[in-house]
Amino acid sequence: MSEKEEIERTTDTVTDQEQEYAQNTLNEYKKNNYGGALQFINKLDTRTHDFKVAHNKALVEYCKSDFKKTDAFQKSLTSICNQFKIRVEKLDDVDQCIVHYNQAILLYHQRQYTNAIYIMDRVYKFIEPMDDALAKQVSLFAIELQLCVRQSDKAISLINYLENHLINGNPNIKILDKSVKEKDTKKAQPLDPAMEEFKKKLNRYKIRCYLMNHNLDVAHKEISLLLKDKQNVEAMFLGSNLEYLKGNLVEAQKLLGSVPKNCLVYNECGESSDVMFYNNMGVIHHAMGKPNLACHYFQLALKEDMALTNCVKKDGKSEEKTLHILGGSKYHELMYNLGVSLLHAKRPTQAFDCLIIAVRRYHRNARLWMRLAECCIMTTKESNEVDFDIQKKQKEIVVDVIGSKDKQKVILTTSLSKDKKYSTESESYAVPVPSLEFASLCLRNAATLLPSDNNTSPIPLFLIPGVTPPVPSCTPGPAPSSPMSPESIMSLRNSILAASAYVALCLGDYIMALEHAEKLLQQPRLSGAHKLLGHLYCAEALVLLDKISEALEHLNPDNVKHINLELPGGEDNDEKRIKTSPPPKWFPHNLATAHATMQYNIAVCKTIRGQLDEAIALLKQVWQMSGKCKVPGHIIMLVLYIELKLGRPEPARNLIKQYLFQNRL
Repeated sequence: MSEKEEIERTTDTVTDQEQEYAQNTLNEYKKNNYGGALQFINKLDTRTHDFKVAHNKALVEYCKSDFKKTDAFQKSLTSICNQFKIRVEKLDDVDQCIVHYNQAILLYHQRQYTNAIYIMDRVYKFIEPMDDALAKQVSLFAIELQLCVRQSDKAISLINYLENHLINGNPNIKILDKSVKEKDTKKAQPLDPAMEEFKKKLNRYKIRCYLMNHNLDVAHKEISLLLKDKQNVEAMFLGSNLEYLKGNLVEAQKLLGSVPKNCLVYNECGESSDVMFYNNMGVIHHAMGKPNLACHYFQLALKEDMALTNCVKKDGKSEEKTLHILGGSKYHELMYNLGVSLLHAKRPTQAFDCLIIAVRRYHRNARLWMRLAECCIMTTKESNEVDFDIQKKQKEIVVDVIGSKDKQKVILTTSLSKDKKYSTESESYAVPVPSLEFASLCLRNAATLLPSDNNTSPIPLFLIPGVTPPVPSCTPGPAPSSPMSPESIMSLRNSILAASAYVALCLGDYIMALEHAEKLLQQPRLSGAHKLLGHLYCAEALVLLDKISEALEHLNPDNVKHINLELPGGEDNDEKRIKTSPPPKWFPHNLATAHATMQYNIAVCKTIRGQLDEAIALLKQVWQMSGKCKVPGHIIMLVLYIELKLGRPEPARNLIKQYLFQNRL
């Protein structure tokens, strides 16, 4: 809250007595004697036409309640705006900025960041004529809001803009005229303590921006200076974050462990060092590839967070919470983290339950919708590696043996696939259950929320002097995730298209599956793994659409040269990001298995065409590869079918005796 702009002398018609009351109110306010300030300001009740008196009285009453009567204060601000016909859309007076600034502060603590930014966009255009103390608070608050919604580029632009004026020796922030030439600037004067503190706060915000954007070298220099102070808890957390992003996970763990316990008390600052410690330990262990241990730490963090929230509730009603703990709970962020770790721990149903809670708050996060879709897919089929377990498939082929000795009959299974596909019940796609139908909806949301390729980053609205910003566009916010770089957007788009093609195939929508797979193959940068999936999904959709010739073109092994998971080419920072990701667990593990899969599918196409001799020859080649790599477990079943179709029962019998019947016995 501002401490000077609210209590100010009014118009020229103010009497000497009223001026004395106003000055006494200000003096008591500065002493934090809100009861005394309220007594003096009550004597100004006759000035019903004075906007400042009405606002200051509401503010002092709120301060007197120890910032607990938030709802009452919010209603008072709304009433004042209505009484004096003040609208944020038509803000044209610097004196009216304070009421909107306080409204934005309340929205911030209620975690309504988008609404707060909408207000601050309009308040900030009055930064030049604004009182210096208020201008500083407005500037810092504007930066904080941008970081809350993970718009680090806008935040760093604003920081640089403010710093340039400080470096030029102009301690008054409200003079922001770019037309001032360098020769006109006066020699820099020593900064007063208030300005020094302001610069320190700007520097800490700048470090957070660097970490968010993975500018690690610059962040390292700044954090090293802060860490010279051994008691700087904030620097310890920032340093641990830096080591984590650099991939030095053990070092990050050590630095995190050096943070004193209970250094941040929830009831005093709205932050709990225990919750932060457990959460960060969970993040570090997740990056180590230990998802179950990560889940343990996230659950500890959740338990601590819920205990703090419940403790506050026992003390009174929700509207009587102190302002700084109003939105202090990290419940939804922790649910997000726990859900991701549960997904990596192959517990998709539990992960879905966590992520569906997180998406209620972070419904504009494309990554989160993608994770929900992955939960649905993994629930229906945990892994495709089971299809390459030939020994297990051999046991499943023979269902029963009837008769004895020479009159035995072997009954084979009608289908080796146990994949769960679409539901036969008429269930709405919008029902939030881990089904492929809901996965389809999640993937559409994720694709919609991705920034387009030609979406250039506009100049932050804060930085256009004299221009009234329009209503903020509905740009996707990545919170609580880090901002997405162009490379991460490409990678996520590829994953969404691959998953969309798979889900469409499972749901029997072969035309849409083909469309998604072809769009995947048209992407400018594509990892080897996604290229393999794109060709396989295209081929399967074309086969099901009875376009065998086109399918065979996609199944050419020469189409896939490698199965790396990284995007090819480009000078990007993927290496830094990969260090914070758990070890990849993707099948097939090698190129030979990928090629064997494609050749097996070629044999399937030839079988459908009736080219049985070519198919059986190709299957023999694939079978010979089984000593070097894994091959599809369906191969034995297909060989049996072809041999019987060719009228050669003896090879089929031998195959059953050699590979299947002994498993049955």
